[in-house]
Amino acid sequence: IVSNLIQLTGLTFPSYIVAMIVAAVIRNIADFTGKEIVEQEIETIGSLSLSFFLTMALMGLKLWQLFDLALPLLVMLIAQVTLVGFFAYIITYRVMGKNYEAVVFASATCGFGMGATPNAIANMDELTNKYGFVHTPYFVVPIVGCLFIDFINSGIITIFINILK
Repeated sequence: IVSNLIQLTGLTFPSYIVAMIVAAVIRNIADFTGKEIVEQEIETIGSLSLSFFLTMALMGLKLWQLFDLALPLLVMLIAQVTLVGFFAYIITYRVMGKNYEAVVFASATCGFGMGATPNAIANMDELTNKYGFVHTPYFVVPIVGCLFIDFINSGIITIFINILK
């Protein structure tokens, strides 16, 4: 329903932005009214949906067509790992204060650089499970990674889709 209303404006949005906006509205209404949202059910449905998506994506992948790209992909992967590592150490670790909290932020930076917010959280989880929990990165990283980056990226994508349409 919301997607149809947005399409009536004549603008083009990425398909996931409407779901993200509706989810944010539902969560805020639930928090404001004191209604309980069962996280376990959301995680189960999300895990099932991710598994289904990955299965569908991998079934259509023709790996033999990518063989010629193996060397360039390997070079890009090595470059990406190197650049993300240097950025995490030189910029993130130093700017965040050169302490354990900065190390956890740097591990999240590596997760962002090599993937997305779930990678950043997984990196922080592994580090904090071994050396101890720290609060600030677990507050900042999901907010920046899920909320700000997704909304800003979707806004930028929407602007360019509508300009180049």
